[in-house]
Amino acid sequence: MIILKLYLTYLIIVSIGITFGYHRYFCHKEYKTTPLIECILLYCGILCGGQSPLAWCGVHRMHHAYADTKKDPHSPQFKKWWEILFSTWRVKNIPRKFIRDLYKNPRVMWFHRNRWLILIATYIISIIIYPPLVIYLITIFVLSYIFYGMLNLVGHDDKGPVNKWWINIFAPFEGNHNEHHG
Repeated sequence: MIILKLYLTYLIIVSIGITFGYHRYFCHKEYKTTPLIECILLYCGILCGGQSPLAWCGVHRMHHAYADTKKDPHSPQFKKWWEILFSTWRVKNIPRKFIRDLYKNPRVMWFHRNRWLILIATYIISIIIYPPLVIYLITIFVLSYIFYGMLNLVGHDDKGPVNKWWINIFAPFEGNHNEHHG
């Protein structure tokens, strides 16, 4: 039962933070929302690996601009499979053109600058209030890296982006990868 609870917590937080936050809202501007909701999206995004929203969106936009080429930051055709799966690949420089709009958003910049403080404070507060909560937070952190790495690893083949329904089990609402790139 605990595994199911951990998994469901992961699905909820990653759906809010990564899928609907970093990805759909901040990267692709698929909808409009309020500053309060932006903060909730950003906070949940930080819980999913402590990644800067600025960097996450910049890398994702680079991925779209250069999909399946040597400039694609996480192309399984040009990176080692374990770098993709465990999200250990690195981008040395994100051209400003990919994140210019995000620099203008004060909430994005605040979460960018304070992401590690936010994450550490969340862990400390959870230990004080309810220590088992830390297991949930660590699970979200680790699964985000591995499951979105899995999406990056199997979401493209030799011909480009592909749809795989089962990706939704690991990276919610991301299984229609071909349509997303279309």
